[in-house]
Amino acid sequence: MPTARPDDYRGQPLVLVFHPAHWDPSTDAYVETYNRVVARMPGAAGARLLAIEQDDAPWRRLSFDDGALRIALIEAHADGDAPVALAARFGIGPAGGVVVLDADGTVRARHEADGALPSPDEVARTLAALAPREPADDPPPSRATGWSRREFVATALGASIALALLPRGTRAAPTARTAPGTTAAPAAPGTVRVTLRVNGRDVALTIEPRVTLLDALRERAELTGTKKGCDHGQCGACTVHVDGRRTLSCLTLAVMQQGHAITTIEGLAAADGTLHPVQQAFIAHDGFQCGYCTPGQIMSATAMMREPWGASDDDVREAMSGNLCRCGAYPGIVAAVQEARRTTTSGGEVRR
Repeated sequence: MPTARPDDYRGQPLVLVFHPAHWDPSTDAYVETYNRVVARMPGAAGARLLAIEQDDAPWRRLSFDDGALRIALIEAHADGDAPVALAARFGIGPAGGVVVLDADGTVRARHEADGALPSPDEVARTLAALAPREPADDPPPSRATGWSRREFVATALGASIALALLPRGTRAAPTARTAPGTTAAPAAPGTVRVTLRVNGRDVALTIEPRVTLLDALRERAELTGTKKGCDHGQCGACTVHVDGRRTLSCLTLAVMQQGHAITTIEGLAAADGTLHPVQQAFIAHDGFQCGYCTPGQIMSATAMMREPWGASDDDVREAMSGNLCRCGAYPGIVAAVQEARRTTTSGGEVRR
């Protein structure tokens, strides 16, 4: 493996990635991750990443659809002698990480993989605050004029690559608060700040007004128990409770739910981890097969118990008709709901 020499690329932005040997930054999934970050940038970013091309290991190039913007990327396995020395030069530990240099060789961003990193939304807002409001077409880098378009895109990609390197559980929580004495990054253009009451706690998010409650819960709050099925309100997989009533979150705008109590499948169990009686009944009666529709089925059944339905199996089928199970586990679902109705009150308490 040739020795990585960032100084050879002085005069243009450079992304340095120190990563485990098994990680390949050029897969389609990762390229799409980077593009989702770039797409959230204001007009300064503009271009779309087409590929991360292999040149001469460990060098790669980021190529964009405008044909002009090409950014060098050094990738190095975190366990090699030369990469370790280079990583130490930039303060990156053995866990790996990402460094972004501007055209003058100045470090503009540095992320260590063993620490929490911001979500892509947070990266977008931070970069939007740093970028010039009306940049010229790819101006030369200058401390006086702010970031050039090349630097801006390089830093966005560097941050997203760092996110891709981290296990999901180590990323910063979406509700992280600003440190005392500092000012929160301004919202990106076209976004609004909302606070949702989810499972008994406040979740602060910055989202576009068009974002559905389903996407806000899954993609922003990282509560992935609520499933996206048809995304048209026809399958019931996205069912949550809003003020105790079952609601199709894929048809509900998140900004309209401020001031309402939202409950997802993650908040249904007791604080000590004891499952809700409906959850226990689904397990006892095998009310699932692949399990994808199960969170919506359970949330719908739990809300149904507070509604005025008859006692027969046909009444249960009618009440649950908005929740589809493509595996056909309906007999177990009906049996589970009926057991929960017999053994618990409408409030979910076990009958004595």
